[in-house]
Amino acid sequence: MRGVLLWGAFALWMLSGLLPVPSGETSAADLRLSPALVTARSGETVRLEVWVEGAGNLNRVEFTATYPAEVLEPVDGDLERDGVQMEVGPVFSGGCIPENRAEGGTLRWVAWRAPEAGPFSGDGVVAVVTFRVREGAPPGVYPIVFDPGSVRLLDPEGRPLAVGSVEDGAVRVPPVTTGLRGWITREGTTSYGGTAVTVLFYPSGDSYPTTWARACTDEGGNFYLAVPETEEPLPSGFPLPAGGPPAGAYEWAYIRLDFPNYGSECYWEPLDEEVVDIGWHILEGGDVNGDGCINIFDIVRIIADFGESVAAPCFVPFAPCPSGEVGAVAPASDVNGDCRVNIFDLTMAAENFGLCTNCP
Repeated sequence: MRGVLLWGAFALWMLSGLLPVPSGETSAADLRLSPALVTARSGETVRLEVWVEGAGNLNRVEFTATYPAEVLEPVDGDLERDGVQMEVGPVFSGGCIPENRAEGGTLRWVAWRAPEAGPFSGDGVVAVVTFRVREGAPPGVYPIVFDPGSVRLLDPEGRPLAVGSVEDGAVRVPPVTTGLRGWITREGTTSYGGTAVTVLFYPSGDSYPTTWARACTDEGGNFYLAVPETEEPLPSGFPLPAGGPPAGAYEWAYIRLDFPNYGSECYWEPLDEEVVDIGWHILEGGDVNGDGCINIFDIVRIIADFGESVAAPCFVPFAPCPSGEVGAVAPASDVNGDCRVNIFDLTMAAENFGLCTNCP
C-alpha cells in the first residue's frame, strides 16, 4: 500500500511539471481623488481627478461618492446633456457612459471602455469633477468620500477585478486673512524696534501684487500688520520678486524685512489663516554699505570708522520706520546701534562674512 502511495505522489509531481502553473491573483488596482487636498475660497473653482492606478484588463468602472452640497456646487462637465455631469477622463474617452451624475451631494459613475479601444492597463484619469465653492461658505475642510461598497472594477467579460485602496479627497476653505504677526530680532542688540516689515499681497494664481502694507516692530521685536481692505499702489521703485508667487491655490504674502546695516530677508507666506503668524526671524548684521552682501568692503569700512562714537542715546535714521530721533545720529558703521563703532561691530561682520540677502 505504501508503494502505491509513493508512486501516486511521484506521478502527481511529474504532472505538476507538465501542467501550466496558475499565474496567481492579479494585483489590485487603486482608485483615488487627486489632489487629495485642495484649497479654495468662496466663488473659486477646484478640479479633482478620479484616478485608477495599477489597472490590468480593465473595461468598466463604477463608483458613488458624496460631497457637502451646501458648500460645494458641481460645475457641469457636459453642457449638451441634461443635468450636471462629471467630465469624462481619457480612460473612457469615446466609451459608453450610462450613468454620470453630480447632483444633490452625490457623484454617480458607470462607464465602459469603447469596444475598439480594448481593455485598459496602467494608470489613468477615469473622470474629472469640478466644484465651485459657494458664496459665504464657512472655513473648514469638506470631504469628498467614496462609498467603498459601490466601487467596482470589471474586465471585458464582466468579472470583478481586485480593488486595492480607495482614497478620498477634500476641499479646504480657509478663513479670510485679516492680518499678519511675528517676532523680528537683530543680532548684537536687545532693542529690536524699528525693523520694517513690508508685505505685498498676491491673489491666488496672479503674478502681480494688488496691494501692500508696512509695519514697524516695537522695542520687543513684535509686529502686527492688518491686511488692507483697499488696493494701494506699490512704493515707487520697490523691487519685486522674480517669477511671482509659488504654485498653489493660496493667496500669498511676499514679506520683506529691512533695517540699516543688516542683511534684508525676503520670503513667501501663504495666507491660509485668519491671522498668519510668520514666527521668529533674526536679521544678521554687517552690511554697512547696503550692497546686499557682507563682504570685505564692509570690513574695510568698519575698520576705517573704528572708534567713532556719539553720546547716548542715539538713533539709526531709517525713513520707513522713523525712530523719533531721540539724541544724536549713530555713526554710519555702528551696526548694532550702541552709539559707537567698536569690536562688536567688526566681530559681527566677520562672523557673517559671505552672507548675502535673498531679496531682489
